Amino acid sequence: MERFDEGTPLSIRERAAEWFLRLHARELSVAERFEYLQWLKASPAHIGETLLICKLYSILYPMKQQLFFMNEDDISNVIALPARDAAASPARAGSSWHVRTISFSVVVILALIAGALVKRTWLDATIQTQASEWRSLTLADGSLVSVGPRTELRDRFGEEQRLLRLPHGEALFQVAKDTARPFVVDAGLALVRATGTRFGVEHLAHTVVVTVEEGTVLVTQGNGTGSLALAAGEQVTVAGRWPPAIVRVDTARELAWSNRRLVFDNDTLSAAADEFNRRNRIQIMVDPQLGSQQVRGWFDADDPLSFAESVAFARKGVVMQQSRDLIRLQPR
Repeated sequence: MERFDEGTPLSIRERAAEWFLRLHARELSVAERFEYLQWLKASPAHIGETLLICKLYSILYPMKQQLFFMNEDDISNVIALPARDAAASPARAGSSWHVRTISFSVVVILALIAGALVKRTWLDATIQTQASEWRSLTLADGSLVSVGPRTELRDRFGEEQRLLRLPHGEALFQVAKDTARPFVVDAGLALVRATGTRFGVEHLAHTVVVTVEEGTVLVTQGNGTGSLALAAGEQVTVAGRWPPAIVRVDTARELAWSNRRLVFDNDTLSAAADEFNRRNRIQIMVDPQLGSQQVRGWFDADDPLSFAESVAFARKGVVMQQSRDLIRLQPR
């Protein structure tokens, strides 16, 4: 086995292990992740050592099912001695040492690899939110994204384009400029392409809504047969028929959800309740006698109970708690 004294340059193998360890510990900044990517591209040997670690992991991982496996509390630099004299039973001592060595190797490799494979880190990352959960984060290219509740967003960044898939939900993008790699959001019915702008995409059951706050985007029909350009302050709703109408909107209102706000301007009470229901665990059931009434104002998107109580007070209604996750808004 090769040994390297402290202070000597790291071997390629040690360097690959160090990258994995730091990645697993989430110590890498965005700039350092790009440095890692450049290191991988610098030489086939770098990729080879990385793949070697992956292959060794794939071989040893199933063995942990048959060998004892140490959790984090078990990992220590202190090894207990056998209760019986090793000299009295050399075969058993050798077997115990073999099991310990392989088991410890599995632990080390799991620590290096788990959650840190390059494909999963850069090319196969998935963001998922539950009801009443909002998230904001920075993507690998420096773009910012705010994700609403019940949303799934899959990162498929490559060298020629920055692709994200939005199977369902809503996301607001502040795109970092990179003319060499367009930023594309695939929402099924529509593809939204930009190079540096701020826009929101909502993928509902059978519609896709694209709202541009800054810059311009190109919206293409999902089958690639037609495209149209949107500028700041414009919105389209893609629902199968092409081309959709481009409308001017108040983007602050349309994208308020990204700041956990919902703004209504003479919307029906039923429509407003639907906006709360698709984002929250607590559901609002509106009595038909109140459903067609209009509501105005801004409300906390993550507080459906306060919304219902405010509406009940203004409309002389009452809020009934049907269950822990269901409230009913009805007339007095």
